[in-house]
Amino acid sequence: MLRNITEEQAKHMVELLKKKSVLIKNFSHKLEKYRISEDREAYKKKFRELLEKEEIKVYGKKIE
Repeated sequence: MLRNITEEQAKHMVELLKKKSVLIKNFSHKLEKYRISEDREAYKKKFRELLEKEEIKVYGKKIE
């Protein structure tokens, strides 16, 4: 579903994606065993857990 978004909203979304991309690079190596074993549930759970920890470590709080 497409919806119209403002330029400001688009910029905000891009900034969030950039921040999360940098965070993911910091812990992606820890997810390799789940990716290789194709265990989607464990991968999703560990990904969310590591992303939240990294956000708190870097920014002091969870980002949107």
